[in-house]
Amino acid sequence: MESISSLLYTIIVGGIFVFIFIYLYDLLFGEKQDKQIRKIHKYYRNETVQKVEMLEHQPKKFTLYQVKTAKETKRVKIKPGYKVVKMVAKKKEPSR
Repeated sequence: MESISSLLYTIIVGGIFVFIFIYLYDLLFGEKQDKQIRKIHKYYRNETVQKVEMLEHQPKKFTLYQVKTAKETKRVKIKPGYKVVKMVAKKKEPSR
C-alpha cells in the first residue's frame, strides 16, 4: 500500500513540475512558432485569417507577424508569455 501511495505522489508532484518547467522555458527562451500562430488565430477568431507571415523574430523579446485577414492586413507583435500587442500603422504625411 505504501508503494502505491508513493508512486501516486511521485506522479502527481512530477507532473506539476513538468508543467512548471514547460511554462518557464516558454517564458524565458521564447515560444514555439506553432503555439504563437494558434494564439493569433484565437485572438482573431471573429475575423477570417487568410495568411500569417513571420516578419521578425528576436528570442526572449518579441516576434513580429503580419496577419492578412479578409478585410485588411495587420501587424501583430507577440511577447513572451503569448501576450498579443497590436501594432499601429504609421500615418502617411500628405505630400505637398
